[in-house]
Amino acid sequence: MTTAIEAIDHLTAAVSYLRVQVGAQHEPADGPAVGPATDWFSCAELCADQGRLLDLARSTAAGRGTDRDDVAMSLLVQGYAFRIASVAIGAWLLDEVVLDVAPARCAIAIGRHRPNAVRLEAATIVAAPPTLASLHAELIDAHLARLVVTAHGACRVGEALLWSNVAAACASSFGAFMAPLHERRAEVRDRAEAFFAAARPELARSGRLVPVGSVWAWERQACCLWYRTDSGSRCADCSLWTDAERAQRYQDAIDAEVSDARGAS
Repeated sequence: MTTAIEAIDHLTAAVSYLRVQVGAQHEPADGPAVGPATDWFSCAELCADQGRLLDLARSTAAGRGTDRDDVAMSLLVQGYAFRIASVAIGAWLLDEVVLDVAPARCAIAIGRHRPNAVRLEAATIVAAPPTLASLHAELIDAHLARLVVTAHGACRVGEALLWSNVAAACASSFGAFMAPLHERRAEVRDRAEAFFAAARPELARSGRLVPVGSVWAWERQACCLWYRTDSGSRCADCSLWTDAERAQRYQDAIDAEVSDARGAS
């Protein structure tokens, strides 16, 4: 059976920008871009202490182009959720295991004003073979749901918005493995659909998967507020797009896929 260390090696090899460290604190693989050991933050503290979480969000605000607590918190939660979800979902997809990502045994690093690495106290498998229930219990119930509660209490930011961020982060985690698992795209899509179908109500109603050609798009139900930063940009899955704008984006993606296929033939 695959060991926990092997599962981590497999997911970081499949997606090069995923950074996961196991054990004692030291600089992650990309060095100064992530930062020194003092840039590691205990997930247990962030998921339980509103003040610490708000302080961390505020420390990233200027770099994200905002002076608003709600915007900074939203973007922090979205990045944090992706980093944790990509570890749990990646190991589930690649090796059929659920890794221990409990807050007490995780830390995140901040680089470029956003979460960009995860440290696990130890590499441990908590379920093999896994079930959807065990994956949701470990990733959502024990970790990201606690993050949402703390973030919502830390500043004036909507709970539905935060759950949409978690859902989008989970969808992005599946999407990250679409390219490296090209031959398994249909399976990855099916497993993403099964993941959201089995989710708790707050997560399940936060968005939906939409088939687009051979892949899919994610439609979120609440905006992450990125458009309120200095960039003024909307995410590809922004809830503020109109139905017509979304339909055109999907058609453009399908047309590009068809064109690429013709060029390769």
